[in-house]
Amino acid sequence: HVPQVEKQERAVGDLLALATSNQTIDRTKLERVLRSEKYQLQIGGQSYTGKQLDRLCSGVNPSLYLMRAGVFYQGVGMIRNDNAQGEYYITDMIRLLAGLKDPHGNQRFRVRAVPLDRAEWVQGFNSPDELLAIQDYLRRQKLKQRQIVRVEARPRLKARQYASIRQWLAKLEAVGPSLKRWLNRVYGPHEDLHRQKCRDLAAVLECYGKRFGMDEKVCLVRAPGRVNLMGRHVDHRGGMTNFLAIDRETIAVTGLREDDQVVAVNTQPGKFKPVHCSMTELIGRFAWSDWLDFVNSDWVRDMVYVSAGDWGNYIKAAMLRLQHRYQDVRVRGLNMALSGNVPIAAGLSSSSTLVVATLQAAIALNNFDLTSQQFIDLCGEGEWFVGSRGGAGDHAAIYLGQRGKIAQVGYLPFRVERIIAAPDGYCLILANSHIKAAKSASARDQFNSRIASYNLGLALLKQRCPGIAGVVEHLRDLEPAKLGCSTSDIYRCLAKVPATMTRKDFREMLSKEHRDLLDVNFASHADPQVYHPRGVLLYGVAEIQRSRMCVDLLESGQIETFGQLMKISHHGDRVSRPGRDGHYEPVEANCGDEFLDRLIGDLASEDPQRVLRAQLSMQPGAYACSTPEIDEMVDIACSVPGVVGAQLAGAGLGGCIMILAREESTSEVRKTLAARFYRPRGLEPAAMPCIAVEGAGLAEF
Repeated sequence: HVPQVEKQERAVGDLLALATSNQTIDRTKLERVLRSEKYQLQIGGQSYTGKQLDRLCSGVNPSLYLMRAGVFYQGVGMIRNDNAQGEYYITDMIRLLAGLKDPHGNQRFRVRAVPLDRAEWVQGFNSPDELLAIQDYLRRQKLKQRQIVRVEARPRLKARQYASIRQWLAKLEAVGPSLKRWLNRVYGPHEDLHRQKCRDLAAVLECYGKRFGMDEKVCLVRAPGRVNLMGRHVDHRGGMTNFLAIDRETIAVTGLREDDQVVAVNTQPGKFKPVHCSMTELIGRFAWSDWLDFVNSDWVRDMVYVSAGDWGNYIKAAMLRLQHRYQDVRVRGLNMALSGNVPIAAGLSSSSTLVVATLQAAIALNNFDLTSQQFIDLCGEGEWFVGSRGGAGDHAAIYLGQRGKIAQVGYLPFRVERIIAAPDGYCLILANSHIKAAKSASARDQFNSRIASYNLGLALLKQRCPGIAGVVEHLRDLEPAKLGCSTSDIYRCLAKVPATMTRKDFREMLSKEHRDLLDVNFASHADPQVYHPRGVLLYGVAEIQRSRMCVDLLESGQIETFGQLMKISHHGDRVSRPGRDGHYEPVEANCGDEFLDRLIGDLASEDPQRVLRAQLSMQPGAYACSTPEIDEMVDIACSVPGVVGAQLAGAGLGGCIMILAREESTSEVRKTLAARFYRPRGLEPAAMPCIAVEGAGLAEF
């Protein structure tokens, strides 16, 4: 049906404007233009807008036609290609045949629509989402026929995990024994914290009830922020993290939908706009057999670019990764209300709490079963959707944390190594710099350039040290015990990787077999002009050593020694030091040839102090993801008596620092930071002691 000429011209003009605006034209934009109220379609002498037609149409034409052979041949003979595309459309014959008249002026052929009770019987598949719908239908039919598994229409959750909004609110108001037990188990014996958590839960439940209805049945998921005491930037290198979950958290109230839509609201609507998306539209027409190909596609990059900084991207990341995991099942959508008090962009993984909470709710409500390792891997890979290429360490901390405990977790493969009690007499303090460590395009470029330095630097090292190529799979394998060599040999291997390199250098030095590796790594970020692969590798090798030593030192009471490692670890991220006038000036770590030669010489000496200083765990390397403000905060904190160590918390480029101090020094640390850092800058003091709580999970009371 052809629009009126002048309105057709306006539509074409709008589409041309889209085409020349450097934006990807997707189905959503196209439909938005064509469904606009200002465009009228002429049908049977009547004018209709696209929205009116949507409301009036009672079905969808699947383009399946049944006709007598003679009628078909006549109709085919009438088709013409006098259209803009110069193509023949077999569907035109229906219109042409319907217009034929007999000698008496009556319609010659009768054309009628046949309604179908089961739309699944005539589904077509021109895109991954349409094929998914067919696969899901066939799978469920087979399960019913074989009677192997009963297909659940509703979540298989306990009564204490799944209730209406009214029922949850009544439980909170009653403060019964079940609620008290749950609060003690998750948060410990902290009455003030219990009261605050009850208020937080009530607020987000009421938010959901106002938007979706008070009688809707929902589950409650909590996902705490995390602190990684040691093992920064190395989980994706096969290193370890040593984490605890903290009492700042995201709470999600979630109900199951019948379709694939995701609708999310927040208790702070002025700060977080509602999210409304369709899984079908997010998948688009991309053949997503491989998750990395999907998140690297122009389709996803354009989608994320247009919505950069949108909190809903982390919800989408979890849902899309789950749908990719279960490609033969259509994952049902969610209604969500969320609240949270994890400081945003502060290095405490506020964004990862959204991913964990969403994925855990979707798995529970869709009746999926995953191991802890599978769940954590999906969280880490899901967050690639927003553009970062990190590991799953943050998600492991959020999911596996235990109240009052420190957990050491290894990666590649994932495993929980040890869980120990936090040391008595010490307090972990988090101090927010108020510098947002937002995952903007420039920040992602910096983070991903470090990942590229890891990947390409290790490839070059293995190419130039062929004797270790078959043994070193991950960076964590580059250590004396694994290779049966000395620490000096590790430094000699690192010396074969230049301290600074350009993209041209990498392409010239790496063999042709690394071409795909180069393309994938360079595609993840803008060209920084100069990479520092040796410094990044040295940082990673040393941090992996420090991450292994962490729980041994803490459990054996060597807190001061651990504090020294915290300071060294931060030096690896340091970007500035105080100058002669006291102002912080840029500084680059020394990882040149002379530096490595000096370490080798120290190891060969018989001076105990020199040998100790030359150990791998004592080397800061050069990851350089701090900021001058954070460097100053660390130095101020370390000047307070009773502080054993301080370092950057999180990935860097802003956020928080963590300070390990004796309990009696906590007040002095907060006062000193307020006097020397916060007040001179006109900032609100934001240093808070942490309580180690249980990891993410469904509320059950």
